[in-house]
Amino acid sequence: MESKELKDEMYDWLLSELTAAQAAGVPVAVDGRIYSLYEAEELKGVMENHYYMKSYTGDESGKIVRIDFDQITDV
Repeated sequence: MESKELKDEMYDWLLSELTAAQAAGVPVAVDGRIYSLYEAEELKGVMENHYYMKSYTGDESGKIVRIDFDQITDV
């Protein structure tokens, strides 16, 4: 069984990323769905039994225009 502390650390990490991205006007998607800070509790439920990897989408000039967290299926 996975450590609750590890899950909490991952959630805290994603929440801090979401906070910084939202402040910069960059949308954050988890499994393809855009989330905001107002949905933090819902997001915690979504992440509860999964691990995620972060990736960036940039525009032609290299500016980050979206951050994606995708579920890792093989851990």
